[in-house]
Amino acid sequence: MHPSLSFHTGGQKLDLEPVFDTGKTYLYSYESFILHGLPGGGLAMAGLKLTCKLEISHGSHTDHLLQIRSPKLEEYNGFWPADPFTPSSRLTETVAVCFSQAFKFEYIGGRVGSIFAPEDCPILCINLVRGILNMLQITVKKSQNVYELQEDGIEGMCQTKYVIRDDSKNNRATISKSRDLTDCQEKVVKNMGMAYIRPCPACPLRVRNIKGTAISTYKIKYDDSGTLMTSATCEQVYQISPFNEPNGAAVMEARQELSLVGIGSTPISAPKTQLQNQGSLRYQFAGELLQMPIPLIRIKNPDLQLTETLRQLVQNNEEGATKEALAKFLQLVKLFRVVGLDQIDSLWVQFAHDLPYRHWFLSAICAAGAADTFRFLKQKIHDEKLNIWETAATLPLAFHFITPSKQTLEVASTFLTCPQIQKVPMHRIIVYLGYGSMVNKYCAQTFICPNELLQPLHNLATEATSTGDAKGMALALKAIGNAGELASIKRILKFLPTFSASAASLPNRIHADAVLALRKIARKDPAKVRGILIQVFMDNTLAPNVRMVACVVLFETKPSLPTVIAMASSLLTEPSLQVASFTYSHMKALAVGRIPQLYNLSAACNIAIKLLGPRLDRLSYRYSKVVHVGEYSSEYQAGAIWRAYIMNSPSATFPSDIITKVRGYYANTATDIIEVALRSQSLTKLVRKQNIPFAEYDTHKALKELGKTLLGWKELPPEDPALSAYIKVFGQEIAFVVIDKEAIQQTVTSLTGSSDWQPVVKKVVEEVQRGISGRWTLPAMVGELRHIVPTVVGLPLELGLCGAVLAQAAADVNIQISPPLSDNFRPSQLLEGNMDIHADIKPK
Repeated sequence: MHPSLSFHTGGQKLDLEPVFDTGKTYLYSYESFILHGLPGGGLAMAGLKLTCKLEISHGSHTDHLLQIRSPKLEEYNGFWPADPFTPSSRLTETVAVCFSQAFKFEYIGGRVGSIFAPEDCPILCINLVRGILNMLQITVKKSQNVYELQEDGIEGMCQTKYVIRDDSKNNRATISKSRDLTDCQEKVVKNMGMAYIRPCPACPLRVRNIKGTAISTYKIKYDDSGTLMTSATCEQVYQISPFNEPNGAAVMEARQELSLVGIGSTPISAPKTQLQNQGSLRYQFAGELLQMPIPLIRIKNPDLQLTETLRQLVQNNEEGATKEALAKFLQLVKLFRVVGLDQIDSLWVQFAHDLPYRHWFLSAICAAGAADTFRFLKQKIHDEKLNIWETAATLPLAFHFITPSKQTLEVASTFLTCPQIQKVPMHRIIVYLGYGSMVNKYCAQTFICPNELLQPLHNLATEATSTGDAKGMALALKAIGNAGELASIKRILKFLPTFSASAASLPNRIHADAVLALRKIARKDPAKVRGILIQVFMDNTLAPNVRMVACVVLFETKPSLPTVIAMASSLLTEPSLQVASFTYSHMKALAVGRIPQLYNLSAACNIAIKLLGPRLDRLSYRYSKVVHVGEYSSEYQAGAIWRAYIMNSPSATFPSDIITKVRGYYANTATDIIEVALRSQSLTKLVRKQNIPFAEYDTHKALKELGKTLLGWKELPPEDPALSAYIKVFGQEIAFVVIDKEAIQQTVTSLTGSSDWQPVVKKVVEEVQRGISGRWTLPAMVGELRHIVPTVVGLPLELGLCGAVLAQAAADVNIQISPPLSDNFRPSQLLEGNMDIHADIKPK
């Protein structure tokens, strides 16, 4: 119990915290409302108002009873303050039912403890009760009239300042408190869709994009018999400035008023049912997590609404009404989130055989991200109701948008063992990568990541190692990298020769994948990963491209000045000019950066390149480089960078590895928007074998000779891939491909049923010569970001960004080739003849 502030009246000390005497019932009037909209008067606002009567009585010990009577809810949708609130009978009836019984709460020394309510009481009503009881939360310190502390409340444990003014002549006191809702040790907040956005708590931030405060005033009357709270008011304001707007782009205001009406002796009726402990004052999130605020629709008959919305959606798309089609698409996504598996199946039976409807249906199912929509996809893939390309298109989207939970992770684990997934390598890759991403999102919400979630990925790594399956090792490392958990470090180190002698026999590309798998883990424990990476970087026995990848990941951990200087010192005696050139150019790129999150690293790199001098600056583009382009606006607190990591081989004309990425910065957060990598070690060897003098040829002839060389893919060694590539979106690898001799042969055989691939090429060319025309539509959710915080009235405030894209293209293409293709077709004829391509493409 906190010490209380005391005043002397008549030689006795009186505590200032409100007290509710036993045997009395205190009657209060209560009014609260919340409004949100554009800042400034006379503009559109929306909100809700609650008025009611309160009865509070003291039971035994610390237990108190709260009875809410005559609740009335009113809605606001108009121009503030000219338009009035309008009564909402539907909402009033909803809360009247759950307010019919009394609530119990613990209260002592101005502090609200546990709150008790009927077991079936909706969380909405309990949160409204929390908003009421939050007005009784007062922390009074002895012998201090002005003080600050971290105080608990409905918004969490936040910095609070108290000012107490005593009017001893009239036996009254006024207590004012203000809460800084941007300075909280334990803030009640829910972020959704932000698992891939990396905050930087230590980064300097001039102005916050979301500013919130709550100011309360209490009127206290005291005498020798005790203290009594006669009135209390609270005003809360949130100002949202996405790009540092001075007056904010949006504002939320919430107000509460509590006034003493009288004191009676009629006790509050005891609750008729057993009350359950519902926790403390802190707001609890519930059903609002499943709602989509854009667009707002009232769901009455979801089956009928789904059918009508889908038909309107296809009609809007055919008429070219893109905006209307997008709005209907978002409505369709929202409706899929509230229906069950049987209802989804029923709709599928109705529309599955109509291609336009089927396309929109599957896109909305992927974007819904609910447990039942995920189960539906699993069921249809298992029953082979989707073709190979539909499965490949829906799986990445479904795993990206699914809300991670124990239920959905169980469904995801069944994808890993599904026979229909296992028999198609492309599907298997997508599912393992998607499962790793799901684990990453789920574990971001928990303090401890269960080991059983990582076990399928660890098992895949163990199995691939025991059988010497390089593709399996790569898949396991990439999936483990997507998960990004500390528990996987020991598994990853087994693939690095620096830490495991048995890994020396593995291909260089596996070593590089092992280094890249440490990226996300570095965000959780940068010091530990940094220690691993510096050893890999300094290991001269490793291939240069592996060490250069280690350099990239090492700088992403934002190393301190001593580490950067150690790297620079090692370059003075570095035997590989490729590694030296790459590291030096990377330091130069970082040194000129203006991103606030990288200020310390930029300063360290500036010092390092001065120590190195100009020796490495004179190396040509035959050596590995980092190309950097970036811009940052301090005014808008936003920026972006593009980097290309070009890793050359000492004996190659073309780069052996290229990694390019785009990263965005906003306020004190960062996110990797897209990253694409290409490796071509064996392809480079194949080109080098031909000894083609590219320097002596013009561009056209050089491309022709290169094309002829690539047609000799059968000369490739079976153990080395000609080409490998991966793509990452928001830092998550969603797909990768390894093109080797075996993969090309398998593809040709699967398409033709024969190992002879030349007839396939001839058939495709002849089809194009006859002309190809078509129209394609691709709807997709780009993202759904949601930031939800409680307000003092007990209702949530949500800031949401919902993005959807509708890409359309109409194309008419035909090709004329002269001389015409002979019966004895050879692919080289395509390079030797003349081709006239006529294309009419209309993207939208």
